[in-house]
Amino acid sequence: MSTVTNATPPPPRAARAPLRILFHINDFGKGGTETALLAWLKTLDRRCFAPSLSVAYPTDDLTFWRAQSIPDDVPVHVLAASKWMYALHQAARRRKLGTGAKLWHKLLTYGAIRPLAALRLRRLAKQHDLICDFDFSLRHVAGSGNVPWFGVSHFSLAARLGGKSERYVARRVRHYSRYSAIAVLTPAMLREAQALFSAGGPDIVELPNVIDVDALRRAARAPIERPAESFIVSVARLDEGQKDHKTLLRAYAQVRERGRCKAALVLIGEGRDRRELEQLADELGIGAAVHFLGFCANPSPYIRQAELLVLSSRYEGFGMVLGEAMALGTPVLSADCPTGPRDLLEDGKAGLLVPVGDVDAMARAIERLLTDTELRRSLVQAALQKIETFTPARANQRMLELAANISAKHGLPAAQMPR
Repeated sequence: MSTVTNATPPPPRAARAPLRILFHINDFGKGGTETALLAWLKTLDRRCFAPSLSVAYPTDDLTFWRAQSIPDDVPVHVLAASKWMYALHQAARRRKLGTGAKLWHKLLTYGAIRPLAALRLRRLAKQHDLICDFDFSLRHVAGSGNVPWFGVSHFSLAARLGGKSERYVARRVRHYSRYSAIAVLTPAMLREAQALFSAGGPDIVELPNVIDVDALRRAARAPIERPAESFIVSVARLDEGQKDHKTLLRAYAQVRERGRCKAALVLIGEGRDRRELEQLADELGIGAAVHFLGFCANPSPYIRQAELLVLSSRYEGFGMVLGEAMALGTPVLSADCPTGPRDLLEDGKAGLLVPVGDVDAMARAIERLLTDTELRRSLVQAALQKIETFTPARANQRMLELAANISAKHGLPAAQMPR
């Protein structure tokens, strides 16, 4: 089971009671947002915080993570727990609804399930001191319960609202304004959000994801069956709308064709585009060298043993897997996509950046990282220094400061870091 990281020495006897913080997510999958949430649940200092978790719908993935990673001391509340509430939702997640069923699902969700779940959430909120809406799925009821709320944006707000009508954007801004604060993951996201909200709106704060270096290194010691003697790794959902593995496959094929790469390519992740990507690998003549491993609950051993990690995304929030590779001393290469990689990689000092979708540039960068020992050393050294800014101790301090600021707005006491 998961352990909890204590970031500071024991508190004095007269310490204030821990802040009861409720994290909410619509449902649990196996993506980066869930990984980030699990990190917070594990690393919050229990002398300062008493975390709970609520989800709208139960899923098989929630059952999986409760067994694997959700700490035992974190209560889990399911808002739509009755089977009639979640049966259609489960089918919708698997894309197994016909046109009529989709309409019925929509009517049922908006007409009955959401109102009932909102009622349960309001009752639950009264038992907590702070609500963290981790995916903005509660934006319609945000601010209720007479407790401070903050929402977490995992992607660019500009990208999320880009191309939408003025009416749509205005409605979303009104929803977001119900929160006492909006937390974003990177400086670039911070600048975007500050430009979006006028004075008098919610506080905009930078709250990066947690990277527990010690926990990652322990996890990386787990034994694995190496897929090849030497390999490059990518850890990402197989979803071409965001992750763009096709660019990676084509770049890898170029490097192999030039005879400059004997390393295999290992793709860790599952998704709807797996078959299409497998076909492309075969068409490019690299099928035998590309290993599709599917979802892996603990990819750290593969990341640590890889020659390098590649993230080819069209857009990202924080780019959690980049941070994990940096913590494990593995050189990284990323598409220079909005909004996280450039900040995380220190403008290329802690990892290589290439233009989004640029096959030739990615191929050249892969080749450089495989052959330039001095470059690898300098990138890894800079990456380890950068990762120190995301440790559990720093994360706890940031969360305490956020809690103190928004609690003060409501005239409420907030937790204090033990001395």
